[in-house]
Amino acid sequence: MFVIYNDQLAKGSRIQMQSGELLRRRLGVWLVDVPLIVGVSLLLFFRGIGETPFYDKAEAREALVIWEIHNSGNWILPLRNGEEIPAKPPFYHWLGALVSMTVDRVDELTARLPSAVLGLVGILLTYATGVLLWGRGAGLLSALVLSTSFEWRTARAARVDMALTFVLLCSFLFFLYQYRTRGGRNKAIVLGFLVGLAMLAKGPLGFVLPCFTFLIFLWSKRDLAFLKQLHPITAISVCALVAGSWYLLALWQGGQEFLFMVVKENVGTVVGKEAGHPHPFWWYIPYLFQNMAPWSLFFPSIGVFLYRYRRKLAEEELLYLIVWFATVFIFFSVFSQKRTVYILSAYPAMALLFGAWWHKLKDQSLPGEPLFITRLAGYLNAGSFLILFAMLILQVTNQRPLDYLNPMLDEKDQADLVRVAALFAEHRFTILLWSALCGLGGIFLVFAVRKNAWGTFMGCTAALMVISLNNVQTFDTALAKQYSIKPFMNRVVAIVKDAPLFFYKSEDYPVMFYAGRHIHRYQPPLKTASSPFYILFWEKEWRFIRENESLSVRATSQSTDRQDPERAHLLLVEVKTPDALPSGAQSALNNAGKSTALDRAPKANFP
Repeated sequence: MFVIYNDQLAKGSRIQMQSGELLRRRLGVWLVDVPLIVGVSLLLFFRGIGETPFYDKAEAREALVIWEIHNSGNWILPLRNGEEIPAKPPFYHWLGALVSMTVDRVDELTARLPSAVLGLVGILLTYATGVLLWGRGAGLLSALVLSTSFEWRTARAARVDMALTFVLLCSFLFFLYQYRTRGGRNKAIVLGFLVGLAMLAKGPLGFVLPCFTFLIFLWSKRDLAFLKQLHPITAISVCALVAGSWYLLALWQGGQEFLFMVVKENVGTVVGKEAGHPHPFWWYIPYLFQNMAPWSLFFPSIGVFLYRYRRKLAEEELLYLIVWFATVFIFFSVFSQKRTVYILSAYPAMALLFGAWWHKLKDQSLPGEPLFITRLAGYLNAGSFLILFAMLILQVTNQRPLDYLNPMLDEKDQADLVRVAALFAEHRFTILLWSALCGLGGIFLVFAVRKNAWGTFMGCTAALMVISLNNVQTFDTALAKQYSIKPFMNRVVAIVKDAPLFFYKSEDYPVMFYAGRHIHRYQPPLKTASSPFYILFWEKEWRFIRENESLSVRATSQSTDRQDPERAHLLLVEVKTPDALPSGAQSALNNAGKSTALDRAPKANFP
């Protein structure tokens, strides 16, 4: 009896020691990996987001809604510029408004911070999922692949897309947890809440896409009976309460105009009549490879792995990831309106598939995979950094290899390329350092492939991507400062003060944001007691206005409109009397699209 007691005591001590060792190991993993992931994210997604001015309409458009919430206190239907109903639901804008309230201002930092935080948390969730399913290496690599994918840089932008992606990611992961634990009513409430938030992020899409994914997965598992355990009535009721409450309140405030906007925004996209982004069915394929490069070079290896592992996909939770990725990818491919950010919610699934493949590769447990495919991808990966090294060296030595890209670009991108080339010339030391690291890293990657040191290879690739994306961001910030209207608007605010300010014809979101006030179109005759007043003209518009003693140009922007170069520069014009504008000015503007009229129009002498 004493011997049995001692054996039990010794066994208990061994279990306690093993548990303590496991706890210390797990604690060490989190203390090393999480700071690494956070550090990479801070460098890629947070650095400089408050210093990079808005230079296109997309970010300023969303920031204006945040500004309206902050200044008007209307959290239900804040009208952009006091008159325009936002096309997107307010989940992202609410987050931006909450951040702005803490510092009592709305600027680039407060408008972008929610995207950056959600992008970081999404990466951490992807890491935790990989660790729980396949171990530390799979989780860490999944997180690094996701964070260094070019498209995930959406986390730097004041856009609703990262908010939608984050909530969809939470919905997809929670459903997997719910399926593995066989459902429950409380879990149905959480799932309904997440899907409701997805609807508040970007409309009915937030409900349709996850539900479609769940159904396809259950059908592929031949387990549609699980729908009962999902408690769909409970989940849908919670979703309707979360999203429907806002839609009803917004309809109460906005009436038919709001209803028309919702129908146009959603139905118009589905039937393909919304102008803007029509593309063929296969359009996402090359852009996925491009925006996940150089990791995408291993897609063939992952495809072979999944095919050879096809009988065990369900056991390893790979089937769900495949369904998740494929459903999102095909769903958005069906519609004619396409943008690269639409498939952003598929990137975590692909990153996790990458982590699962890596887990089998490092353990040499891939079922019969021909290793030459992976080695070839490794050499191509190394070659891509060596090519980048050569291009950077040639550019900094005035060989100008970027000029060869001109024929493949549109007019706007060609203008960007000229400015980028000039920035490279101004930052020669940075370019030389970047090129040296790419060259040395490419050589190192070649040796890593030859020795089958795949752990070292993946770490080096991630480091080179962090360095490259960080440099890209440096030049993106410099480019934004050249295009931004912010310096000009700072001068406008100082000149105009409290006097009336109008657009002559073409409105502009960045101008409105940096003005910090509502700016409406000029509607003659103007009945105002204040004189003089001010009007903002684009150069194209000003060419059709006769010079007059009562009209004087007070300030001219040095930057041009990047999205519409024909508008050229922006001018602040002082109008001393309400009747100073010629009566025929508006009719002349209506003919502005005719080249003959443009050629004959008198041009202002810009200061």
